[in-house]
Amino acid sequence: MDGKGEAHDTRRAQVRRLRYYSLWLAVFWTLLLAASFWLGFRQQQEEALSISLAEARAALAKDLRYRNWAEGLGGVYAQVTEINRPNPYLSDKPERDTSTPSGMHLTLITPSDMLRQVFQMSRDQPGLGQGHVTTLTPVRPEYAPDPWEAKALQSFQRGATEASDIEIIEGKPYMRLMRPMMAQDPCLRCHHNDNGFVPRPVHGGISVVVPIEQIRKAMKSTLVSSALGHGLFWILGLVGIGLGSKNLVRKAATLAESEHRFRSTFEQAPIGIAHMSQDGKLILVNRRFCDIVGCPPDMMLSRTIQDITHPDDLSVFQEHFRLLLGGSIPVYSAEQRYRRPDGSAVWTILTLSLVQSSQGVPAYLIGVVEDITERQKLEEQLHQSQKMESIGALAGGVAHDFNNILTVIIGNAALMQMNLPRESPLRIYLQQMLDASERAAGLTRGLLAFSRKHAITLVPVDLNGVVQNIKGLLLMVIGEGHELTITPSPRKLAVLADVGQLEQVLMNLAVNAHDAVPEGGRISIATGHETIEAEVAAATSILPGSYATIVFSDNGSGIPKEHLEKIFEPFFTTKAQGKGTGLGLSIVYGIVRQHNGHIKVYSEVGYGTTFKIYLPLTGAAQAEAEQTTQLFPRGTETILVAEDDENVRKIVVDILEAYGYQTIVAVAGDDAVAKFQQYQDQVSLAFLDAIMPRKNGWQVYEEIQRIRPGTKVLFTSGYTDEIIRKENILAERAEILTKPVSPSLLLTKLRELLDS
Repeated sequence: MDGKGEAHDTRRAQVRRLRYYSLWLAVFWTLLLAASFWLGFRQQQEEALSISLAEARAALAKDLRYRNWAEGLGGVYAQVTEINRPNPYLSDKPERDTSTPSGMHLTLITPSDMLRQVFQMSRDQPGLGQGHVTTLTPVRPEYAPDPWEAKALQSFQRGATEASDIEIIEGKPYMRLMRPMMAQDPCLRCHHNDNGFVPRPVHGGISVVVPIEQIRKAMKSTLVSSALGHGLFWILGLVGIGLGSKNLVRKAATLAESEHRFRSTFEQAPIGIAHMSQDGKLILVNRRFCDIVGCPPDMMLSRTIQDITHPDDLSVFQEHFRLLLGGSIPVYSAEQRYRRPDGSAVWTILTLSLVQSSQGVPAYLIGVVEDITERQKLEEQLHQSQKMESIGALAGGVAHDFNNILTVIIGNAALMQMNLPRESPLRIYLQQMLDASERAAGLTRGLLAFSRKHAITLVPVDLNGVVQNIKGLLLMVIGEGHELTITPSPRKLAVLADVGQLEQVLMNLAVNAHDAVPEGGRISIATGHETIEAEVAAATSILPGSYATIVFSDNGSGIPKEHLEKIFEPFFTTKAQGKGTGLGLSIVYGIVRQHNGHIKVYSEVGYGTTFKIYLPLTGAAQAEAEQTTQLFPRGTETILVAEDDENVRKIVVDILEAYGYQTIVAVAGDDAVAKFQQYQDQVSLAFLDAIMPRKNGWQVYEEIQRIRPGTKVLFTSGYTDEIIRKENILAERAEILTKPVSPSLLLTKLRELLDS
């Protein structure tokens, strides 16, 4: 699953968790309000019960006060009626009955009868509290208790002092309250054992029934208001929870997206990033940091930054680490090496900074690491290349001056040889001098090949001769400890090539072979002929045709297969640091391709390496060899000779004049332009040195062409320069002779140009 899918799953999980939390919060809010409502309901019930009980107690207290008042009087006399008849229990009392002077018969009404009659009167008004006097042993029916009263009276006998309860009577709620009725002294004076009255601590009970419907209605109204309030709060709470949950989900999604972006940026950064504690312990590392150091993340998180720092850099790092923690420096940046588990070192640029907490105290450190190992290698390769360029420039300069000297030696020796009789014994010495000079010219060509300043001129050459002529130089390169075998083809191999460039190819391959077998070994060079058919060409990426081949082999250590594809890349080398520039084989490849050729490499570790070079065959060399030309052709034309070296200038003039030519001499570039402008009608050809003071040969050539277009020019040089080779115009539009120039070659080339 990709990072985007993982982030989506993470966000969904977070949203799911938040919804679960919101659901539980809603349930908790509901239970909390339900508990609040239930507690309020219970409190209202208790308050209603307390109010009802208080009203009942007030009514009962009023009835008891009335009874106490009546008992204190011992009763009252009332007119004898159907309701107030003489009390049979007081028949032995002479004062029970009496008459008024008017003859109205009166009877004594006991306190209990008085209270009963008051209760009887209140029954006609249902809104008032109803009272009742009762006993478990009633002597009159109206004193008989109902079931609730009987139960209360029984509890009084067990010591209870009050009984209360709520009952529904005729569909309406009433508070019932009852207290024991104790026998008082006034009653005992009338009631005694003679008339069957048994005195007890609890003689009976007096109860009251108080309507509480209004209280219930008030409680219900309060309850409804409370329910509405709680319901409103419940709805508002759920809405708040929903909105809060939605906001939290949105913030969680934003936070998850931000975290995903941070994680993606952190993990996919092309540089190493590490968070570390103040003691250097690694607490968070990205993938690139692990790749740079060469450790898996689980191993990295068990180490400190000091553990992986190279011992040679550790003391400096620890000192700056301490300064950073102390606030003495804001950031630390330096090139630093880290040690990999395999013991190798990796060069990096470390930038370390301290992160402060919200309280402004050091929290942790962030290190940013960039791998500069390849850059270090490239810099070393650049330095090596610059060094080689400097050496090449020196070699080119030496070769240039030496070529001028050789030109003078060869020219004078050739003139002397031409002027001596064939039977003169001095001709042998002159020939030896010319042969030695030719070998010296070969050395300068090697130096120019090394400096890459030799003019690229493809001419027909015999490949066998090129390989055999460079054997001495190759032996100097590989040393005496190596065996060099050269096997030329029995067939003449004519190719279009630049001899100096081919010699550089062989020299570079020899250096490469020497390094492959430093203790001494066998190096073999063989030339041959091979025809590439169309089927083979398709498989080998070589154009069909006939090729001359150079097979260069050694019995060295060989090249691993994984390096073969990159073996011709610039700056790629399998040699140890400081042992190679990685340019030798890339130069070989470039030269071969410039010759329209191909190069293949075959190698096996432990068995050596073979390079096979294919160069197209040509028939031009054989045709040239068959030509019969005059060795020293003569002429009568006027030649403008521009050469800054006095000795070279003199020998050239001497050769030309000796063979019939007229000369006009110039010592510098501007002098050559002036002389040509002065004698333009006489000059048939300009012989120009490529490098001269004030104006180089190419600039003189351009001036001459402006003065008289079509003027023939022949260049000569000990080496070429970018000034005269800009975009290869010189190689395409002008002829050039490479120093040292023999008299025969000079005269032949002049004659060819003049006759063309």
